[in-house]
Amino acid sequence: MQRRLVVTLAILAIASTAVTGCKKKSEEQVTPPQSKVSSATSPAAKEPAPSATGLTGEQLFKQHCAVCHPNGGNTITPAKPLGAKAMAERSKITKPEDIVKVMRTPGPGMTKFDEGMISNDDAKKIGQYILATFP
Repeated sequence: MQRRLVVTLAILAIASTAVTGCKKKSEEQVTPPQSKVSSATSPAAKEPAPSATGLTGEQLFKQHCAVCHPNGGNTITPAKPLGAKAMAERSKITKPEDIVKVMRTPGPGMTKFDEGMISNDDAKKIGQYILATFP
């Protein structure tokens, strides 16, 4: 039992480090160079529009979610995979907005993805990708 707890904590530490590392890397990669030009030409535009990342749902999923949910699975809680049918039966998750709610206020073991980390438009793209990809 104690060994299992140690292994679980080690996995959480590794996953946490990976997610944090991805976040820093993604902020550097995703910010388009024209955002500086935009703010210079339009004083009201300080950051690109929420969907200005230009990334697909698949790319966003790989960047933010795949560490803990490879191929729609769940490394933290294996009994809770991302399959659309399983999520609908287990948690009444049937649309992208439901997935966004979970991302914003997750349960134990899942990283919270607030609007500062993932815009609502990008979070919705992730939700659409999950429902379309994992049956």
